[in-house]
Amino acid sequence: MQGNFDLVGNNFPVFFIRDGIKFPDMVHALKPNPKSHIQEFWRILDFFSHHPESLHMFTFLFDDIGVPQDYRHMDGSGVNTYTLIDKAGKAHYVKFHWKPTCGVKSLLEDEAVRVGGANHSHATQDLYDSIAAGNYPEWKLFIQTIDPDHEDRFDFDPLDVTKTWPEDILPLQPVGRMVLNKNIDNFFAENEQLAFCPGIVVPGVYYSDDKLLQTRIFSYSDTQRHRLGPNYLQLPANAPKCAHHNNHHEGFMNFMHREEEVNYFPSRYDPVRHAERYPIPSAICTGRRERTVIDKENNFKQPGERYRSFSPDRQERFIKRWVNALSDPRVTHEIRSIWISYWSQVSFEFPNNVEVFFL
Repeated sequence: MQGNFDLVGNNFPVFFIRDGIKFPDMVHALKPNPKSHIQEFWRILDFFSHHPESLHMFTFLFDDIGVPQDYRHMDGSGVNTYTLIDKAGKAHYVKFHWKPTCGVKSLLEDEAVRVGGANHSHATQDLYDSIAAGNYPEWKLFIQTIDPDHEDRFDFDPLDVTKTWPEDILPLQPVGRMVLNKNIDNFFAENEQLAFCPGIVVPGVYYSDDKLLQTRIFSYSDTQRHRLGPNYLQLPANAPKCAHHNNHHEGFMNFMHREEEVNYFPSRYDPVRHAERYPIPSAICTGRRERTVIDKENNFKQPGERYRSFSPDRQERFIKRWVNALSDPRVTHEIRSIWISYWSQVSFEFPNNVEVFFL
């Protein structure tokens, strides 16, 4: 065993933004109004009207799959691009995907109101009861890989989290599975205290220049230290199950008993030696270092392909959800016009179907 690999992801394969510096403002826009504590569409649509790269994510969020039926029937995605390195040092970009063996199921609006209204913990109860009954949920793990030398062969940036990698060109490759076969004994100790961070990887897995991943490597650990304290990795829910050695001494709420006099490395008094070396990909960087828009934004092609893949009735439900959002009384004519212009670049008929509701 090599330790923990925190594959922190989402049930959708893309994200709203590609630049991590925007993450705090995005969260503020999605959270309730700080004055009324009510989540409101006008705030969400105002913020994302400045970020057309969010359209792809909205084709998932406002789609029929926007409300999963429960945890057992939802996909999982690492979203970010990582790097796989073999022992010879050859690197490949990689995306990770979880696919439930029982299929993906979702709730439409009326179903969500009925199921969620009857039991707001329905998804948790479904998962707990299924495991208790021996009906263990299972996900297959797939990867997609790209040779970094081929990064410029696409009409999009493979390191852009607002894009998916086309499966007809880069097929899903099965590599493993995950089975949940035991319920936890204490929800707080084993669930609430879980602290994931994309920066925690194992030999053979490394980061990429994915801008959002680079932000998450820092921000998640910083958040966990604030939430649980500097020694959060000592908690049983977060500590590696294999033997591990480090110099993390003292600090608030440190409960690991240690007798060593040497708490640094290297030392001629301590028999600890280097772990087995493993390669880390190198890169030759040229040009200017600056904060700028990526060359291949291509914000509208993939959302258009996804929207056109919907059946007519599914497209109609998608449009109605957008009409509902744009009907918020505080959504201005300017913001509504911006969104209609965005969707006109996704699909020619889409804005006509939306505008008819506002004539």
